Amino acid sequence: MIDISKERVSINCPDCKRSIKVTIGQVSKQASVRCNCGQSIQLVDDKGSNKKAIRDINKSFEDLERTFKKFGK
Repeated sequence: MIDISKERVSINCPDCKRSIKVTIGQVSKQASVRCNCGQSIQLVDDKGSNKKAIRDINKSFEDLERTFKKFGK
């Protein structure tokens, strides 16, 4: 099963501007990540929008999987 929270997105370090890969799950959990330059970056999920999107998309994948299983019967 697909879990959208494991997908990676890129953000830029506010200090050195390097691209940093984080998971959508890390954003929804508002995790703190560290750039190679040493800068600590606090991720923010504004109004829980990422958390809601993860839940909605994963539910859609589950519904699709159930639909495919019904076709096989």
